[in-house]
Order: sequence, then structure tokens, then C-alpha cells
Amino acid sequence: MKTLLLYSLLLSSALAQSDLLEPEKQALREIGARYEKAINTGDLRSLADSLTPTASAVFMTGDEVVGIDAMQAFFDDIKQRLGPGSSYSVKLVPDDTQFFGDLALAHGTADESVKLGTGTAFSYTTRWTALLRKLDGTWKAERLHVSLNPIENPIIEARTQAQIWTWGLGGAVGGLLLGFLLGRRKR
Repeated sequence: MKTLLLYSLLLSSALAQSDLLEPEKQALREIGARYEKAINTGDLRSLADSLTPTASAVFMTGDEVVGIDAMQAFFDDIKQRLGPGSSYSVKLVPDDTQFFGDLALAHGTADESVKLGTGTAFSYTTRWTALLRKLDGTWKAERLHVSLNPIENPIIEARTQAQIWTWGLGGAVGGLLLGFLLGRRKR
């Protein structure tokens, strides 16, 4: 009976704490929605008021950038590399967030899609972690890290497929050339 009472007490305490954190989680969801919109429209500077002055990010390319201007420049460079007419979109799928006083550790996955200027399209899932700090009663992002499986992802698969075709065609051309030269030698 004591055990049951203890479990009931712990459960009710956890539920009460969960209810207390709901406004905090909602504030973070709003930042997440703004992040999605900023990425999908290409306007990362619109996030300036949601970042600390020293905010930094490591994107899935492994590049680290510090400050909103550097983040925007990085994004603009990527868009240019993707080519004219390209598009990039993201949809966050957050897991539960952990709170440690004025710090929040949010994490989850993101469904991402890229369409190159050539028309080639890729869809993939990344994992992300965000550290947020509450400053003057407002949550602000301090650090973001996004990663992609470096071995199994559609970009690597497309490159591998291109290499297979390149080597295959090179081998076929080399074989035909060798056959032609050997055939001429016998005459």
C-alpha cells in the first residue's frame, strides 16, 4: 500500500510539473514555427530577436557560424550553390524538451526537402538539438546543431549512383576502344 501511495504521489507531482512547463514549451514551439518560416522563406534575419547575441549553429554540412548575419550569409551561399530556381524547406518534429532553470534543451528530427536548380529533388530526415536560454523572461536560442547520417542519405546515394554510371560508361568506352585497337592490329 505504501508503494502504491508513493507511486501515486510521484505521478501526480510529475503531472503537476508537466502542466507548469506547458507555457514554456509553447513559447519554444513558437520559436520553432518562426525557425521553419525563416528557413522556408530564406529570411533568417527575421529570427534576430529570438537569438542571443552570441548565438551559434552547426549545420548539417559541419560548418559552424556565429551570429545572425553569418547564419544568413551561410544560408544565402547554400541557396546559390543549389542553383537558380532551387528550393529548400524544413518541418520540425520536436521530441520532449528538458528544462534546467533558465536553460532548455530541445531536440528532435526535421523532415527536409531540397530541389536543386537542375530539378533533382532530395528528401531526408535530420536530427537537431537546440540550447535555449531564458533572458529577461523570453526564451532565446543560444546554440543549434543539425546532423545528417553521413553514410546513408539520399545525397550520398545520388553521388554513388553517379560514380557507378561514370565508371561504367568509362569502362564501356575503354573496352570498345581496346577492342577496336586490338581488332585493327590483327588485320
